[in-house]
Amino acid sequence: MSLPPTELLRRFGLSAPELVTETTRAKVWRVRQKTDTQAALKYYPAGHMGNETSGLTYLERVEGAGAVRVFARSTDAVVMEWLQGPSLGELARRQAPEVADRGLTDVAAQLFAAEVCADGLLSVAAIMVPLRDACFTAPEAREAQDIAWACLDQMQRGAAETVALHGDLHHDNIIHTAQGLRTFDAKGLAGPRAYELANAFRHPRGCRAFAADAQVIRHRAITWGRVAGCGAQEQLRWAIAKLLLSMLWSGQEAPEERALLRQMLRVVEKGLPD
Repeated sequence: MSLPPTELLRRFGLSAPELVTETTRAKVWRVRQKTDTQAALKYYPAGHMGNETSGLTYLERVEGAGAVRVFARSTDAVVMEWLQGPSLGELARRQAPEVADRGLTDVAAQLFAAEVCADGLLSVAAIMVPLRDACFTAPEAREAQDIAWACLDQMQRGAAETVALHGDLHHDNIIHTAQGLRTFDAKGLAGPRAYELANAFRHPRGCRAFAADAQVIRHRAITWGRVAGCGAQEQLRWAIAKLLLSMLWSGQEAPEERALLRQMLRVVEKGLPD
């Protein structure tokens, strides 16, 4: 069984490590604090957190308002609140996607209400710039690229307010704990409010038929746009831009993603409330 370095446990006053997950970048253990409460210890063997640093900064600033609490961190490790319970994604896959959507909406509202500082967080504009030169073959992807360019231009002109964002808010990144809903795995971005729930239009995982339903897309655009303080049309345009960005990152124009993109474009074409 893999154990954290002894020095790491001593540094944070932790004991009884149980390995939970391991990736090429980090390892996570469930541990005990001196108060005998559970916590999560995430260790980065490379000696740094890489692009996860911005997300942890965001979570520290939110201070538990709908998000996991960060107890302590150093350059190569972080100790966070242990989140026990099912994810909203699991709830959705148990035939309750509408209930999961309402939970996601509530968490987004809490995060927006926190109004934390966006200074030093990774810019949404910076991660979207590659869409300008990307080459897509599917006609719906090329149509979506025009929308993504318009979103990027709006941001770069300063036409949209820049706020602190979780940056990857969706159903499988929210746990239903005994203390309430808590999100984790933040990217920590600075960008327009409409970006916050843009990625959620592709989720929950395993519920593609639900996510691709035109009435669901329309309802989400109206509801999530209201929470973000923007029009439904703007919210859905950002969702289209984010879906295209995800396709670019994957290096694929997968049939499922293309089908969802076509449906989203149809809803935009029919029009939504401003």
